[in-house]
Amino acid sequence: MYSTYIKGHEYAAVKVNHYANGRIALQSYNTIVIEIDPEGWMTVNGLYSRTTIKHIGWFMRELGFNYYTAKHAYEHNYSLNLNTGEVR
Repeated sequence: MYSTYIKGHEYAAVKVNHYANGRIALQSYNTIVIEIDPEGWMTVNGLYSRTTIKHIGWFMRELGFNYYTAKHAYEHNYSLNLNTGEVR
């Protein structure tokens, strides 16, 4: 595993973990907030604090989406395929 920072936010308490199996995870402080599997399925584990909400927004913008995409998936308890738009 290796970690990167979100562009423009290198000093924030957030990082993106990249795993050997292709999985990506957004980590805010010590909590894994979003996980994306190699096929593009995103699972949002929680929204947590105001600061974590900012982190989610920054991350989603890097992926070409917005915060509300993640919020809706969490609130309605579904996984979203970021590649195809499918929901499960």
